Order: sequence, then C-alpha cells, then structure tokens
Amino acid sequence: GNWNWTIIHQHLTPITNCTGAAEAMATSPPPPLPPDARQTTSLICVRLTLVFLMACLAAVSVYTTHALTSLNTKLTNERNEINLLQQRVENQQTTISRFNSSITNADVEIEVAGLKKSLMGTEDEMRSEMQAMKTDIRDLVNRTVIELDQTVTIAEAQIKAEVNLVKGDVDQYVRTTKDQFSTENDFMKFQLAGTFTLLSGLISMWHMTDHLRSFNNPFVQRKILAILWMSPLYGITSWLSLVFPAYEGYLAIIKDFYEAYVIYQFLSFLISVMGKDRDEVVEMLAKNSDHLEPPMRCCGWCRGKYPFGSPKILADDILLQCQVFAMQFVFFKPVTAIALFTCNKLGYGADASSFYLRPQLWLNIVQNISVFTAFSGLLKFYHLVQDDLEWCKPFPKFLTIKGVVFMTFWQGLVISFLARATVETTKTADQDPDIWGKQVQNLLICLEMLLFSIAHFYCFPTEEWRDGYKDEAKEKKN
Repeated sequence: GNWNWTIIHQHLTPITNCTGAAEAMATSPPPPLPPDARQTTSLICVRLTLVFLMACLAAVSVYTTHALTSLNTKLTNERNEINLLQQRVENQQTTISRFNSSITNADVEIEVAGLKKSLMGTEDEMRSEMQAMKTDIRDLVNRTVIELDQTVTIAEAQIKAEVNLVKGDVDQYVRTTKDQFSTENDFMKFQLAGTFTLLSGLISMWHMTDHLRSFNNPFVQRKILAILWMSPLYGITSWLSLVFPAYEGYLAIIKDFYEAYVIYQFLSFLISVMGKDRDEVVEMLAKNSDHLEPPMRCCGWCRGKYPFGSPKILADDILLQCQVFAMQFVFFKPVTAIALFTCNKLGYGADASSFYLRPQLWLNIVQNISVFTAFSGLLKFYHLVQDDLEWCKPFPKFLTIKGVVFMTFWQGLVISFLARATVETTKTADQDPDIWGKQVQNLLICLEMLLFSIAHFYCFPTEEWRDGYKDEAKEKKN
C-alpha cells in the first residue's frame, strides 16, 4: 500500500508544479481589468485546472491498475514454475536414493558386459542370417534369370515363328496380288498390242490384195509385196513375243532375217524400177557419168584415184559396191542375231570382269557397222537415181524402210540402255531390265507397225504401176 501512494505522489508532483506555475502566472501583475471581468476569468481558470487535474488522476489510476494486474500475473506464473521445479528435484532425489540403495557400480559393469556379449551374439547371428539370406537371394535371382532367359527364348521363338508365318502370308498375298495385277496389265498389253497388230495386218493384207488385183508390173510389184509383208510380220512376231516371252529370242531371229531380206529387196526394187536387167541399169547410170563418184576402196586414200576405162565400167563398179553394201547386211544381220541369242541363252560373257570382254558388245558393234554400211549403200544409190526415179517418189519409200529398221534396231538399243539405267536388276522376271526393255520394245513395234502399214499404203500405191502412169507423172512435172 505504501509504494502505491509513492507512485501516485510521483505522478502528481508535475501536476502540482504546473499548478504552481499557473498560480505564479496568475499572481503576476496583469494589465488592469475591470473588477467583474477579473473575477470571471479567475473562475474559468480554476474550473479548467480542476478538470485537467481530474483527467490526470483518472489516467494515473487506469495505468496503475493495469501495472498491478500484470505484476500479479507474472508473480503467479513464477511461483508455479518454482513449485514444478521443486517437485522434479524431489522426484530425482527419490530415484537417486533408491538407485544407491539397490545397485552398485560392479553390478552396472556386469550388466553392461552381459549386454555387450548378448549384443555381439546377436550381431553374429544376424550376420550369419544375412549371409544365408544373401546366398538364398543370389540363388533365387540366378534361377529367376535362367527362367526368364528360357521364357524370353521361347517367346522369341514363338514370336519369330508367328512373324515368319505372317510374313509368309503377306508375301503370298503380295505375290498373289502382284500376279493378279500383272495378269491384268499383261492382258491389257496383249489386247492393245493385238488390236494394233490386227489393224496393221488388215491394212497390209488389203493393200497387198489391191496390188495383186492390179498386177500390171509383176517384176517390180513382187518386190513391193515382199516389202509390204514387213509390217504384219513384225507386228505378229512382236505380239507373240509379248504373249510368249520364253520364245522372244527365236521370234527376234525371224524379224532380223526378214529385216535383212527387206533391205536387199528395197535395193532390188530401185534397180528393177530402173530397168529389167542389170546391164540396162548400168547403161542408165553411165549416161550421167559426170555426177558419179568413184566407189570407195580400202586402200584408195593411199594410192590416189583409180582410173576407169569407160563410164560403163565406173557405173558397173558403183552398182556392184551398192549391192555388196546391202548384201553384207543380209549376211551379218542373221549371223550376229544368232550369235547374240546363243550367248544370251548360254549366259556366255555374263561373268566377265569388264564390259569390253563381253562378246555381246562386239556383236552389237558389228551390227552397227553393218547397218551403217547398208544404209550408206542405199543412200548412195538413191542419190544416183533420184532424178530418174522422181516420178515414183522414192524418198518416202526410202524413209519407210529406214524408219522400220530404226524402230527395230536403234530404238531397241535406246530402250535397253534406259531400262538398265532406271530399273533395278532383280531376280523377278517383271523387274528384270532386259525383259522389261524387250517387252516395251515389242509393244512399241506393235503400235508402230500400224503407222507403217498406213505409210506403206500411201508410199507404195498401186496406181504407180498401171500402164502410162510414168509418162503422165513426167508430163505433169514438166
């Protein structure tokens, strides 16, 4: 109770000082006021001072009460903690006294040694158990791995067998589908090529029967008929090569034989138009001896020009050279065709290390040289007689013969080269470049023979061989 009053006195001292100061200020001589105003002012100051004092007392009372409450709460908590600590100390003293009265240090050491021994035994047992467990686990893992390997091997074998089975089914389906498409494509090729071959044969047969009905010049028209047989023969052999590819080589030999025969027949045709026998043709050529070039000789370039006794001898030599150039093609074309067929059939030269060691290369070179030589002879004879034969238009006839030879020989070389350059060489027949190239060649020949049969119809008309046509054509030109 005493310290509370001390605190109150401490808080009231500043207020008392302030009151004293106020009183001192009040006692200082103010300026003179009227008596009523002075009394009223003093009364207000006293009232304000009392209100301020009461407010200060209330604030001090509230603060004091709050401080006392906080201190009492803290004191109570500290007392509780002290009592709790005293309780714990008493319990520890009781435990220590009980331990001292029942157990000594020797007992503790004995107990610790026993525990250590038991712990070591337990460790040994656990170590042995762990070793045994490790061995069991290793054996179990090894057995499991072996079983898994066996299972995986069996599963792989089963999967492989199923895959092979499915692959075989798919391959069989693909082969069946490919065979069906190939059959349909082959049927379309056969049908298309057969249609063109039939049309070509009908046009050529109608043209040949027209010549037979107007057989005014049999000596010349027999050679024309031999030439007109070229289109249907080529078309039929090419169509048969498409239908029966195994016999394509034999049919190609027939075409090569007839091609050589037609080249010589065309030269004979030109000669027969000039005259009925060889002497007559030589006489006609000798009339224009100024325009005749001497025949080529193997060593003529080294020995200079060969002197000819008369224009007739020169014309005879030139005609003989043209006939030899044509006849060598008649000989070399069938021989090289048979040789090529034999080499391809027997597979000779297929294993050659270099392409120049293959006989097929040299046989093709011989064929090229022979074709060039034959056409050189035909072209040379054509230039010699073009003025004399202008009435029957020999140049279109020459182009039709040359076109057929080009389509059969040079076109075949180009297609063979393109086939080898674009088609992979495989073991299947439908993708082999040689077979593919031959099929394309035969199909194109079937299509082209229709065009050549139409060209023959206009280039070898029957009107040219009726009586008086030659004179009419010359008069019309003049």
